[in-house]
Amino acid sequence: MAGDAAERAYKARALAQAHPLTRTATRIRTRAVAQEEADQPMVELARWAGEALLKGYCLRRVEEQAAGVASDPADEGIDLDELETRTSEIAAELRGGDPAPHLLGAADLTFEALDRIITSELSNRADNYREAVDVAGWRQFEEYIAWWTVRGYALRAAEAAQGAHP
Repeated sequence: MAGDAAERAYKARALAQAHPLTRTATRIRTRAVAQEEADQPMVELARWAGEALLKGYCLRRVEEQAAGVASDPADEGIDLDELETRTSEIAAELRGGDPAPHLLGAADLTFEALDRIITSELSNRADNYREAVDVAGWRQFEEYIAWWTVRGYALRAAEAAQGAHP
């Protein structure tokens, strides 16, 4: 199973380079990064959050493809605020509730792939940020990147569910 999770994480990172977001997801990501840029003391944090969101979103797309359920919901008529609310609910359920309704396969496989993506994102940022913060600050950063990665996965799950139930 570790190989499957590694392969899914790899495919998600590769897919992220191909601009895989729907127009709606692009708008959500752009809006989220802009808000983070306004809220965070370092603009880089917002950009890193956007990258983590993208990778989590791509993992869900990789899983959809593997399950044979890949489709892009219509972009017209989607309420961004409603989609963001549903995304937050799904992200919370993935992190501490009942994730099963939002997963396409084995929970341990999805969570291992998410962990691999999070680890990769942290590794990519370590040189730029780790020395700038203390141990507690780095731990907060780890949580921040984990949250945005899971949020990306949740965004795609919410988007796909909305497309399936207009």
